[in-house]
Amino acid sequence: MTTALAIVTTVIDKKLVEQVQRQQRGPKGYGLLAVTRTLLYAVMEEVFSTRKLHRRLGKKPWVAQKLGLPRCPDKRTLDRWKRRYWHELEQLVTLLGDRYLILQRGREWTILDSTPLEDPNDPDARVGYTSRGEFKGFKVHQSCDEHSVPLRALVTTGNIHDSVPAAQLLAPTPRVGGDAGYDAAWLKKLIMQQGSTPYVVHNPRREGTHAKRPTPPELKAVRFKVEEANSILKNEALRRAWTHVKGYAAKATFALAGVLTLQALAIYNVLTRGWPVLRLSEVRI
Repeated sequence: MTTALAIVTTVIDKKLVEQVQRQQRGPKGYGLLAVTRTLLYAVMEEVFSTRKLHRRLGKKPWVAQKLGLPRCPDKRTLDRWKRRYWHELEQLVTLLGDRYLILQRGREWTILDSTPLEDPNDPDARVGYTSRGEFKGFKVHQSCDEHSVPLRALVTTGNIHDSVPAAQLLAPTPRVGGDAGYDAAWLKKLIMQQGSTPYVVHNPRREGTHAKRPTPPELKAVRFKVEEANSILKNEALRRAWTHVKGYAAKATFALAGVLTLQALAIYNVLTRGWPVLRLSEVRI
């Protein structure tokens, strides 16, 4: 069994997908378990083209069987999976994040951030802003722990401010941190209501002043971990290949499959080695 197959079949199981609320029924003969495993397998194997994935599954029927596919799906079906399942994958990210926190008790941090998926040629792309300036595309909003393991994630168009989906990124850890984009009274209140302590970079514009307070030292020590998580997602999991698909639904499905891939890697390594590893090259069967 290949490394990718071992990971997806071990971590993505029937008990996990049964907790997901479906938005629509999949094609007859295929279930969410097989769909999710196939999408993650494609990311791990860097098979981003539908044509190449169809050829791979056709030439290796035993791979399709291990993924839970009763037969090799046609290219139209695989294309449909890449557009239809973003809502389910978003839920699976949360479920896997919770599973990871149960396995790794004692995790201290949920660190929030967003990262752009630039694609000015996508018809659904919108203009947004980061610390580096203007871009046109989409955003992955993500939270991770102090080991850069993703806990929550969702995808929006580029024009959505970081604070808008922030509540959906919260995980049950003692501390929650973020940059100035998350400096909102309602969000800090929500963090404290769940029993966590907020550590957020002060945004002087919120108070109409120019006097910026120092970054909390506790956050300063771990803040780079979410930037590391974003870099691993874009450069190692997705291989900067998100321009291969067009439209919001396809972008969201593609990006969330990448996040799930990193979560699956971390959980598999916790189960087999005792600590999380996010790089496939470091996994041992």
